[in-house]
Parts: sequence; C-alpha cells; structure tokens
Amino acid sequence: MAEGNKRKYKLDQIGLVVDDIQSAVGIYEELLGLGPFKIIDWPIEGINPNSSLYGKPAQWKMKLGFADTDDIKIELIQPVEGRNIFREFLDECGPGLHHLRFTVKDFDDAVSDFQKRGYTLMASGNGAHEGSRWAFFDTRSDLQGLVVELRTDIGEEAEKKGWLK
Repeated sequence: MAEGNKRKYKLDQIGLVVDDIQSAVGIYEELLGLGPFKIIDWPIEGINPNSSLYGKPAQWKMKLGFADTDDIKIELIQPVEGRNIFREFLDECGPGLHHLRFTVKDFDDAVSDFQKRGYTLMASGNGAHEGSRWAFFDTRSDLQGLVVELRTDIGEEAEKKGWLK
C-alpha cells in the first residue's frame, strides 16, 4: 500500500461464478483443502431480498457455497434461474473470479461514493442477516474485469446470530 493510503473498506470475500457448484466444491476441497463449504439456495425461503438489477426490481435464484479461510470467505455462485449479473458473467466469460466484497461502516456513503465516481450500480438488495444490505458495482474497466460488492458492516454479534429465517 502506498504511503499515505488508508484502507477504506475491509476485504472479506472473494466471489467466483461456477457452472456446477457440486463439482466446484469437490475440487476446491480436494485440490486446495478449502472448506467445508456450506451450500444454500438463494433466496433463502422466507426472506425477501428486495433485489434489483440495473435499478429495476428483479428476482433470480442461485446456489451459493461459502467457505471460511480466516479473514476472507470464498463464495461460489451458480446461477439457477432468472436474469442476473452472475448469469451474464457466466455467459460472457465462463466460470471464474467475479468480484471482491468489501464490508463498509457507512453503506449509504460508500454506495454514493461509487456512484459519484461513475460506477454503475449493477445489482443490490438485502442480505440474509438482519440489517445486511449489498450492492454490486461495475468496476470492470478500472479493475481489469473485477466487480466490487459493498456490504453493510452488521457487526460480529449479528454475524454470529446466523441468517434470518
């Protein structure tokens, strides 16, 4: 990090789009020793994610796999149904590294900052933890193909409580 630069946000997740989550989990666990992965269907039954795609309400389904690696989580994303940024990525690029997720203290300010810088808000919604919100920005032209996800810092207690049901 260059002198004088301060980390603005906490990197806490790497998101990869896959075409077959079971196969991907198997190779990540066997080859790299990552995992175990917790696989879920999204949206979680009983939770309204209030998802949007390019500013319009949208609904889609995915299979998600999560594994912890100390401070950074690995998220595997298999699009299942509906139009979404993950299906777009898979169709255009094939499986691979999709985004970095950063936890932010002031979500609204961070979202506003990205928008003021001219980054398109690709998708947004509510997360599976109480008070959790997320937003994906099209930073691909500046970050050599990577998308940035911002997520609210909900605190350790809310994280420990687990997902809303």
